[in-house]
Amino acid sequence: MTPLEERRFAVKNAAEQILSIIGDTPSVEKLERAKAVLVALCARKELFREDDFPIPTGGITDRTFLIYDNAEGAALYMVTSVPSQAYRPHDHGGSWAIVAMIEGETRHGMFTREPGDDGSAPKLIHKTDIICRPGHAISLMPDGIHNTASLGSGPLLHLHFYGTRFEDQGARTEFDLDTGQTVQFRLEEFGHIEDRR
Repeated sequence: MTPLEERRFAVKNAAEQILSIIGDTPSVEKLERAKAVLVALCARKELFREDDFPIPTGGITDRTFLIYDNAEGAALYMVTSVPSQAYRPHDHGGSWAIVAMIEGETRHGMFTREPGDDGSAPKLIHKTDIICRPGHAISLMPDGIHNTASLGSGPLLHLHFYGTRFEDQGARTEFDLDTGQTVQFRLEEFGHIEDRR
């Protein structure tokens, strides 16, 4: 088996395991079980060589590579990022999500939306921070909101699995903590997704 065939086999096997665990209705318990499968895939670092998944250069902070998708719209991405990578709070347009690290560390701030006082607009409330590093993963239910920031001085290599592929997360919302405003996600602002299936 060539390295590419080996990666395709391992990725497809892990993705199908995760989708089998989650089924039609995600739950916190199912996502917790599914995280272990993605963490085990990340441990196979030889499958995700920098030759195939280069670190961004030239002012670009992230590169996103599609490595699996299915007819139902689920998708798994390999993402490489520079040490300065950060994203403001956002949801995933009604999709569940699992993020696991191959290399590097990120801090994920976890948020909830709570009703405003006296009928005012909902407020974004920071609940906790979770550090994601090799051997760990974070997960989000379809209504989950998080922000991310890289830690340390090295590049990041991480896997992102979604019940709905990026291209179809049209209802995704980003939140500006300074102004309290929300912004609808636009794929062209995210950047180009490269096919490495």
